[in-house]
Amino acid sequence: MTKKAFTMIELIVVVVVIGIIAAYSIPRFKRDTRAEAINHILTMIRYTQNLALHDSKHSSNPKWQRSFWRFEVYKCANGSGIFYKIGSDTNLNGGLSRSETAIDPSNGKFTFWDTRKACPKNSQDALMNEVSPNIFLTTRYGIKEAVFNSCKVYKNGVKTSSAKHIGFDKFGRPYKSYIFSIKPNYWGKTLNRCTITFKFVDNSINPFKIIIEPETGFAYLEENPKL
Repeated sequence: MTKKAFTMIELIVVVVVIGIIAAYSIPRFKRDTRAEAINHILTMIRYTQNLALHDSKHSSNPKWQRSFWRFEVYKCANGSGIFYKIGSDTNLNGGLSRSETAIDPSNGKFTFWDTRKACPKNSQDALMNEVSPNIFLTTRYGIKEAVFNSCKVYKNGVKTSSAKHIGFDKFGRPYKSYIFSIKPNYWGKTLNRCTITFKFVDNSINPFKIIIEPETGFAYLEENPKL
């Protein structure tokens, strides 16, 4: 019995079908990337609040509010992207060292990176240094910018737009100016909704906004509050 070969028409049909599948797969990939970023960031902000709820930071030190559990977004060196940290400034010096950062529960890695270093180009670079690849918002999710509104940090009454932090006290309430706190008076508690807008490198992917409510600290996706 001789084998029947593909005709030219059949080959063309196969190529067309593959092209159609590819055309639908590309937008699907973009939507999944966006959804993955939303789910992860929202989860980690809630994780930060949960750490605060289970770890009261009140002490006799007048700077004690600096130790609030916080979610921070920073730029990597050389404009190579952005990343986040989760931690508690236990030594009250204003910043977060590696030992003060939380562990990513999904992989047991540190949520820490040195701002003097460029973001890794791939996940393997981060894994070799025991750093969670999830913290690299540009490398991992294609996010180029995080814009904080109504929750920017103030120092001596002046808004410092470069500071992109949100902290939580033992009641889960959100704070914005705690990193400069020198008096235990809760003055940094947010009075308005904190809106964090995440923008993608690929402008065809719609930005998304995470809202953090004042007083309760409830965090949700603006377009889908039930998420």
